Amino acid sequence: MKIFCGVFASIVTTVSCLAQPNLPAPEPADTIVIAVVLGKTITAKEKENLNGLIFGALLDKYSKEHDIAPTDDELDTFVRRTEEIEKREHARLERDRERLRKELKSTSISDRDRKEKESWLQNIESILKSKKEISAQADMNEEQARRVKLQVAQQFVRSWKINKSLHEKYGGRVIFQQAGVEPLDAYRHFVKEQEKKGAFRIIDKKYEASFWRYFINDSMHTFYPKDDGARFLKTPWWMMEKSAEE
Repeated sequence: MKIFCGVFASIVTTVSCLAQPNLPAPEPADTIVIAVVLGKTITAKEKENLNGLIFGALLDKYSKEHDIAPTDDELDTFVRRTEEIEKREHARLERDRERLRKELKSTSISDRDRKEKESWLQNIESILKSKKEISAQADMNEEQARRVKLQVAQQFVRSWKINKSLHEKYGGRVIFQQAGVEPLDAYRHFVKEQEKKGAFRIIDKKYEASFWRYFINDSMHTFYPKDDGARFLKTPWWMMEKSAEE
């Protein structure tokens, strides 16, 4: 559906442009270049995504130069493990729901506890309802659901392999992130090296501090002990699940 909507929107935009020969002049921000990465300009209109545009382009280049790409086996493993995790999480939510229902039948709990349990139960009911709706949609189009899962797997596995490679090359500290651990010091060394090579340049210096903040401000991050960080990069979280079970 998203793909269809995107194509439809593109068609509507094209028709609209053809029907309006006198287009408004572009906003000034469209032409003000604030940075360049790998020969591509970044304008002031894109300032909110400056870090992503520069760092993403550099990582894409690195992955191509080092032939980093997920294998079919790695993608299948990610999909299988995340499905297993999802099933266990669903079962846990159902157990919590039944437990809360039983506890709420008691007349001995305080009003405060009752409100907290009712709120918790409501949240669980909402999550389970959403999961049921998503599952029903996936069942209606298994092929599309599979493609989506593989797209997610592609992003996670590729990111992990790039991070692992950067850490092996540059070393340094590793930080916690919801989507997976990141080799922060390796990121910084890599980006500085790319800047020296001329791979990117921030032309408008007022954006320079905000760009570097993520890479140099330790107070923003939670760091793992050295051995743990290296271990988590070597074995990603979806494979950690396998180790825990087996």
